[in-house]
Amino acid sequence: MHLQDHIHQGEQHLARIWKTAILRGSFAIVFGIVALAWPGIGLATLIALFAAAALLSGFTSILGALRGPVARERRVWLLLDGLITVGAGLLVLIWPDLSARALLFVIASTAVASGVAAFALGTVALPSRGGRSLLPMLWGVASVAFGVAMFAHPGAGAVALVSLVAAFAIVTGAIQIAYALELRRATRDVARALHPQRSTASTRPVAQA
Repeated sequence: MHLQDHIHQGEQHLARIWKTAILRGSFAIVFGIVALAWPGIGLATLIALFAAAALLSGFTSILGALRGPVARERRVWLLLDGLITVGAGLLVLIWPDLSARALLFVIASTAVASGVAAFALGTVALPSRGGRSLLPMLWGVASVAFGVAMFAHPGAGAVALVSLVAAFAIVTGAIQIAYALELRRATRDVARALHPQRSTASTRPVAQA
Protein backbone atom coordinates (compact mmCIF):
# COMPACT_ATOMS: atom_id res chain seq x y z
CA MET A 1 0.00 0.00 0.00
CA HIS A 2 1.32 3.47 -0.91
CA LEU A 3 2.03 6.13 1.71
CA GLN A 4 -0.85 8.24 0.44
CA ASP A 5 -3.23 5.33 0.93
CA HIS A 6 -2.07 4.95 4.55
CA ILE A 7 -2.53 8.67 5.17
CA HIS A 8 -5.98 8.62 3.58
CA GLN A 9 -7.04 5.68 5.75
CA GLY A 10 -5.76 7.48 8.84
CA GLU A 11 -7.75 10.57 7.89
CA GLN A 12 -10.94 8.54 7.49
CA HIS A 13 -10.37 6.70 10.76
CA LEU A 14 -9.77 9.90 12.76
CA ALA A 15 -12.84 11.53 11.21
CA ARG A 16 -14.96 8.54 12.24
CA ILE A 17 -13.58 8.48 15.80
CA TRP A 18 -13.96 12.20 16.55
CA LYS A 19 -17.58 12.23 15.40
CA THR A 20 -18.31 9.19 17.57
CA ALA A 21 -16.60 10.78 20.58
CA ILE A 22 -18.40 14.11 20.28
CA LEU A 23 -21.79 12.41 20.01
CA ARG A 24 -21.10 10.23 23.05
CA GLY A 25 -19.88 13.20 25.05
CA SER A 26 -22.95 15.23 24.12
CA PHE A 27 -25.31 12.42 25.16
CA ALA A 28 -23.52 12.09 28.51
CA ILE A 29 -23.60 15.82 29.28
CA VAL A 30 -27.29 16.14 28.37
CA PHE A 31 -28.09 13.18 30.61
CA GLY A 32 -26.11 14.68 33.51
CA ILE A 33 -27.67 18.14 33.19
CA VAL A 34 -31.22 16.78 32.97
CA ALA A 35 -30.64 14.51 35.99
CA LEU A 36 -29.34 17.44 38.06
CA ALA A 37 -31.93 19.98 36.90
CA TRP A 38 -34.97 17.71 37.34
CA PRO A 39 -36.31 18.45 40.86
CA GLY A 40 -37.19 15.33 42.82
CA ILE A 41 -36.43 13.01 39.93
CA GLY A 42 -37.88 9.55 40.54
CA LEU A 43 -36.12 6.21 40.16
CA ALA A 44 -38.17 5.23 37.11
CA THR A 45 -37.29 8.48 35.35
CA LEU A 46 -33.61 8.11 36.22
CA ILE A 47 -33.65 4.57 34.85
CA ALA A 48 -35.29 5.75 31.61
CA LEU A 49 -32.79 8.60 31.22
CA PHE A 50 -29.79 6.35 31.83
CA ALA A 51 -31.13 3.69 29.45
CA ALA A 52 -31.69 6.24 26.69
CA ALA A 53 -28.24 7.78 27.12
CA ALA A 54 -26.56 4.36 27.29
CA LEU A 55 -28.33 3.02 24.20
CA LEU A 56 -27.60 6.14 22.13
CA SER A 57 -23.97 6.21 23.25
CA GLY A 58 -23.45 2.49 22.77
CA PHE A 59 -24.99 2.30 19.31
CA THR A 60 -22.93 5.34 18.27
CA SER A 61 -19.74 3.50 19.28
CA ILE A 62 -20.80 0.31 17.49
CA LEU A 63 -21.60 2.19 14.28
CA GLY A 64 -18.32 4.09 14.53
CA ALA A 65 -16.44 0.79 14.81
CA LEU A 66 -18.28 -1.00 12.01
CA ARG A 67 -18.45 1.80 9.44
CA GLY A 68 -15.24 3.02 7.89
CA PRO A 69 -11.63 1.81 7.76
CA VAL A 70 -10.81 0.93 11.37
CA ALA A 71 -7.87 -1.30 12.26
CA ARG A 72 -8.72 -4.58 13.95
CA GLU A 73 -7.41 -3.74 17.42
CA ARG A 74 -9.24 -0.40 17.42
CA ARG A 75 -12.43 -2.00 16.14
CA VAL A 76 -12.34 -4.58 18.97
CA TRP A 77 -12.08 -1.96 21.73
CA LEU A 78 -14.73 0.32 20.20
CA LEU A 79 -17.11 -2.61 19.72
CA LEU A 80 -16.48 -3.85 23.25
CA ASP A 81 -17.18 -0.42 24.71
CA GLY A 82 -20.35 -0.05 22.63
CA LEU A 83 -21.65 -3.51 23.50
CA ILE A 84 -21.04 -2.95 27.22
CA THR A 85 -22.93 0.34 27.16
CA VAL A 86 -25.83 -1.02 25.11
CA GLY A 87 -26.00 -4.06 27.38
CA ALA A 88 -26.24 -1.81 30.44
CA GLY A 89 -29.04 0.22 28.87
CA LEU A 90 -31.02 -2.89 27.95
CA LEU A 91 -30.41 -4.46 31.37
CA VAL A 92 -31.94 -1.59 33.34
CA LEU A 93 -34.94 -1.55 31.00
CA ILE A 94 -35.77 -5.25 31.29
CA TRP A 95 -34.81 -5.71 34.98
CA PRO A 96 -38.13 -6.03 36.90
CA ASP A 97 -38.42 -3.86 40.05
CA LEU A 98 -34.92 -2.48 39.68
CA SER A 99 -33.84 -0.89 42.95
CA ALA A 100 -31.74 2.26 43.35
CA ARG A 101 -28.83 0.20 44.66
CA ALA A 102 -29.01 -2.22 41.71
CA LEU A 103 -29.06 0.74 39.30
CA LEU A 104 -26.02 2.13 41.08
CA PHE A 105 -24.16 -1.17 40.65
CA VAL A 106 -25.08 -1.34 36.94
CA ILE A 107 -23.85 2.21 36.33
CA ALA A 108 -20.69 1.59 38.37
CA SER A 109 -19.89 -1.63 36.49
CA THR A 110 -20.48 0.11 33.16
CA ALA A 111 -18.22 2.99 34.19
CA VAL A 112 -15.37 0.66 35.16
CA ALA A 113 -15.65 -1.50 32.03
CA SER A 114 -15.94 1.49 29.68
CA GLY A 115 -13.06 3.18 31.46
CA VAL A 116 -10.81 0.19 30.89
CA ALA A 117 -11.76 0.18 27.18
CA ALA A 118 -11.11 3.93 26.87
CA PHE A 119 -7.73 3.60 28.60
CA ALA A 120 -6.80 0.76 26.25
CA LEU A 121 -7.70 2.91 23.24
CA GLY A 122 -5.44 5.67 24.54
CA THR A 123 -2.47 3.40 25.29
CA VAL A 124 -2.35 0.79 22.54
CA ALA A 125 -4.94 1.39 19.86
CA LEU A 126 -5.20 4.98 18.71
CA PRO A 127 -2.44 6.43 16.51
CA SER A 128 -2.07 9.66 18.46
CA ARG A 129 0.55 11.26 20.64
CA GLY A 130 0.76 13.72 23.48
CA GLY A 131 -2.55 15.21 24.55
CA ARG A 132 -4.44 13.14 21.99
CA SER A 133 -3.39 9.99 23.80
CA LEU A 134 -3.69 11.44 27.30
CA LEU A 135 -7.32 12.51 26.86
CA PRO A 136 -8.79 9.02 26.29
CA MET A 137 -6.55 7.74 29.09
CA LEU A 138 -7.89 10.52 31.35
CA TRP A 139 -11.42 9.64 30.24
CA GLY A 140 -10.73 6.01 31.19
CA VAL A 141 -9.18 6.86 34.57
CA ALA A 142 -12.05 9.22 35.45
CA SER A 143 -14.61 6.60 34.47
CA VAL A 144 -12.95 3.88 36.55
CA ALA A 145 -12.58 6.30 39.50
CA PHE A 146 -16.27 7.18 39.42
CA GLY A 147 -17.18 3.50 39.17
CA VAL A 148 -15.03 2.65 42.20
CA ALA A 149 -16.55 5.58 44.15
CA MET A 150 -20.05 4.28 43.40
CA PHE A 151 -19.11 0.78 44.58
CA ALA A 152 -17.54 2.26 47.73
CA HIS A 153 -20.71 4.13 48.73
CA PRO A 154 -23.65 1.91 47.78
CA GLY A 155 -25.75 3.11 50.72
CA ALA A 156 -25.84 6.76 49.66
CA GLY A 157 -29.23 8.43 49.56
CA ALA A 158 -31.25 9.19 46.43
CA VAL A 159 -29.96 12.76 46.16
CA ALA A 160 -26.35 11.63 46.53
CA LEU A 161 -26.91 8.90 43.93
CA VAL A 162 -28.32 11.34 41.37
CA SER A 163 -25.55 13.88 42.04
CA LEU A 164 -22.78 11.29 41.72
CA VAL A 165 -24.17 9.79 38.49
CA ALA A 166 -24.79 13.24 36.99
CA ALA A 167 -21.29 14.43 37.90
CA PHE A 168 -19.82 11.29 36.34
CA ALA A 169 -21.78 11.87 33.11
CA ILE A 170 -20.86 15.55 32.83
CA VAL A 171 -17.14 15.12 33.61
CA THR A 172 -16.60 12.15 31.30
CA GLY A 173 -18.76 13.78 28.61
CA ALA A 174 -16.63 16.94 28.72
CA ILE A 175 -13.44 14.87 28.41
CA GLN A 176 -14.89 13.00 25.43
CA ILE A 177 -15.78 16.26 23.69
CA ALA A 178 -12.30 17.67 24.35
CA TYR A 179 -10.84 14.48 22.89
CA ALA A 180 -13.14 14.74 19.87
CA LEU A 181 -11.97 18.30 19.19
CA GLU A 182 -8.33 17.17 19.39
CA LEU A 183 -9.04 14.36 16.92
CA ARG A 184 -10.81 16.82 14.61
CA ARG A 185 -7.64 18.93 14.62
CA ALA A 186 -5.62 15.79 13.87
CA THR A 187 -7.96 15.00 10.96
CA ARG A 188 -7.24 18.43 9.48
CA ASP A 189 -3.50 17.90 9.94
CA VAL A 190 -3.72 14.61 8.05
CA ALA A 191 -5.80 16.23 5.33
CA ARG A 192 -3.17 18.92 4.88
CA ALA A 193 -0.46 16.24 4.65
CA LEU A 194 -2.49 14.36 2.06
CA HIS A 195 -3.44 17.42 -0.01
CA PRO A 196 -0.77 20.07 0.60
CA GLN A 197 -1.63 21.82 -2.63
CA ARG A 198 -5.16 22.53 -1.36
CA SER A 199 -3.83 24.07 1.84
CA THR A 200 -1.42 26.25 -0.15
CA ALA A 201 -4.18 27.32 -2.52
CA SER A 202 -6.53 28.20 0.32
CA THR A 203 -3.94 30.50 1.97
CA ARG A 204 -2.71 32.10 -1.28
CA PRO A 205 -3.98 35.69 -1.68
CA VAL A 206 -6.18 36.43 -4.69
CA ALA A 207 -4.37 38.49 -7.31
CA GLN A 208 -5.89 41.90 -8.04
CA ALA A 209 -6.80 42.72 -11.60
